[in-house]
Amino acid sequence: MSVTLAMCCLVLAAALDVASNVLLKRSEGFRRPLPGVLALLLILSAFGLLSLAIRAVPLSVAYAVWGGLGILGTALISRRTDGVRFSPGAWAGLALILGSVAVLGRGG
Repeated sequence: MSVTLAMCCLVLAAALDVASNVLLKRSEGFRRPLPGVLALLLILSAFGLLSLAIRAVPLSVAYAVWGGLGILGTALISRRTDGVRFSPGAWAGLALILGSVAVLGRGG
């Protein structure tokens, strides 16, 4: 697998992670089983893509990129859907995560 394809797997894995987090919230602590089960299936799929990506990218880089994109995506989605307000410090933290992911994604 090429590094480019591995990075695409990581981006898709992060998107599945974000979707899983959204569904997990919607499951209301698994009181609503369908969103909870879908969340579990999505996170398993995300781990599957991560396992493919580490064939071409070091685990430390792959996990950091996946985790960073998942954090960014989840934070931005929760801001949009739940009205979460970020302080200037929170925005700075998200910018640092984005910068870190960009550096790691280019080979660290």
